[in-house]
Amino acid sequence: MRAWALAWVVRLWVATLRLRRIGDPPEGAVVVAFWHGDQLALLGALPRRPWRTATSLSRDGALQTGVMRCLGIEAARGSSSRSGARAALGLLRALSRGEGVLVACDGPRGPRRVAKAGAAYLARRAAAPLVPVGFAARRTVVLRRSWDHFRLPWPFTRVVVVVGPAVGPDAPLEAALSACETTAREALAG
Repeated sequence: MRAWALAWVVRLWVATLRLRRIGDPPEGAVVVAFWHGDQLALLGALPRRPWRTATSLSRDGALQTGVMRCLGIEAARGSSSRSGARAALGLLRALSRGEGVLVACDGPRGPRRVAKAGAAYLARRAAAPLVPVGFAARRTVVLRRSWDHFRLPWPFTRVVVVVGPAVGPDAPLEAALSACETTAREALAG
């Protein structure tokens, strides 16, 4: 019940955002990489299609799994700190079925905005494009007490989400994500 209620709050919140997406992820199997804390804006900007993401085995992860399911995103349970191989296998199976995979590439506990190897590993193993995504919003609240400095766009604010070009699994992902955010900020200002 809590997951369903939280999913409706997320849906309503995202519905208030004045979203603009620049770029589209490729069809079929794709690994979409983003920073932890940027999830909310991305939920409303990505095209509707089968998506899968990893969620932890914790109680919070169980709630997140329920919320994601209500939003149409399936979860592979596990993280790099616990049952990571199981989660990676679930994401690789999703990619083999042509689904898109969403990866917060600096998780599960940081350090913040330092990409770990998971997204690149998945893209390499599945021979899938690795696509960086970033966003900028006119007004946000930053939850500084959370390790990821979760960015919560204010209701009714303008938000630009940039889906960057695919990068190779050996490319510096931090630079690609930074470029997406710079493009989003420039589009927001223009």
